[in-house]
Amino acid sequence: MYTLGDLVRLKNGDESEAVITVTTAETVHAAVRLMIEHNFSQLPVVDAEDGSVVGAISEESIVRSLYHLSNPEAGGTLSNGMGLNVAQCIDEASLHPSNSEMLALGKTLADSPYILVGEDGILSDILTHADIVRLFRELAAHFLLIGNIEQSLRLLIGKVFDTDETIETAIGHAFYYRKEHKPQSLDEMTIDDYRQLIMNKKNWPHFAGLLFDRQATQNRLLKLRDLRNDLFHFRLHMLNSEQKDFLQSTVRWLEQLVHVQETHTSSDIKEIR
Repeated sequence: MYTLGDLVRLKNGDESEAVITVTTAETVHAAVRLMIEHNFSQLPVVDAEDGSVVGAISEESIVRSLYHLSNPEAGGTLSNGMGLNVAQCIDEASLHPSNSEMLALGKTLADSPYILVGEDGILSDILTHADIVRLFRELAAHFLLIGNIEQSLRLLIGKVFDTDETIETAIGHAFYYRKEHKPQSLDEMTIDDYRQLIMNKKNWPHFAGLLFDRQATQNRLLKLRDLRNDLFHFRLHMLNSEQKDFLQSTVRWLEQLVHVQETHTSSDIKEIR
């Protein structure tokens, strides 16, 4: 399962920048200046002496402090609100180790707009709701790519073997050795099942004129299978640029193959007519 450390690595990629913080000795004005400069809604607060995390300051905590510390007898004003010390506006914010699982932090995520990541009082990063939503949106895009690839493989096979009888025969050729859990239709198959069906020596001649290179096809489908399994079983928490490019190129490859097969099928029908 995904941990805070996984999300931090997804957020930062290959670049790891120092976390922007404010100390307990600084003013609210200094904190707000940093928040405006970096477009942040909150900042971690560290002790001015030893650098350990003591909490966080946010837009909400500043407004709350200004309200509570104003003089109601003077019309609810505060002579120098922005000159307040940061220590007057701190919200409690616990540090969570990088190996903390996301599912275990459900309540924390619901109650707080950010999570401080670190151990032994030392801050390593901060994750906001916006970070987490963006990162999971990126992860979801990877799963959607895999889903598109599976759908395209199923569509391609269904166009090569375009009747129930030929599909049944192809499945029989590919999975003759299975006594149990033998797929009964294309919808029941995994990516590796599709690979086995296509690469089967009795089925391959039906694909040879479309895919041409048997070894290249085998290599692509094996790589696809392994990448899919690593993602779905959480052995791989992020895709690097090469892996993303591989999935995207595979989507384009399959879309082109389906289009070619559809064109050939349409031509055959016209010839018959």
